[in-house]
Amino acid sequence: MRSSFWLITIVILLLTVMASSVYAADAGSGEFQVGLIDLNRVFNAHPNSQKLLELEENLMSELQKRQEELNEKGKGKTREEVQQLEAEMNAEWAPVRDQMLQQRTEMVNQRYQDVIDAIRLVAESQGLSLVIRSELRLPVGENQLMEMPLVLYGGIDITDQVVEAIGRLTAE
Repeated sequence: MRSSFWLITIVILLLTVMASSVYAADAGSGEFQVGLIDLNRVFNAHPNSQKLLELEENLMSELQKRQEELNEKGKGKTREEVQQLEAEMNAEWAPVRDQMLQQRTEMVNQRYQDVIDAIRLVAESQGLSLVIRSELRLPVGENQLMEMPLVLYGGIDITDQVVEAIGRLTAE
């Protein structure tokens, strides 16, 4: 819990420094607008998010199927024979697995680039000086995360506009 406190403190300090530098840069115009974004919602809204889930399910299903096949073929064989069979099956599976992992990497990279492009489009169209996450996910247990707000007051939530911009970018 102590490390979470320091993480939050560091993030707030960094945001303060960033805001100060952006404010100083915009001091001549007299306007300083901060955009807030629910990044988890934005990423989940991207079409590749569903495709990534399906790809990962297919990958896990294929791995499970291959394990079951190995178990079935390995019945009654010696340990060395099972290891040889496993090596043969892995060699056969490697190109398929590598292609699926490459496809996953490409989808993740495209999703990230689309999100950044959409944020930039919305921020520029609204004259925002800075866009930050509206929340921070912190581990609170072994498999639990808690979302803590980074901003308690102020800013303009642009999440819906960014989701719409992603829809337009990915439709092209």
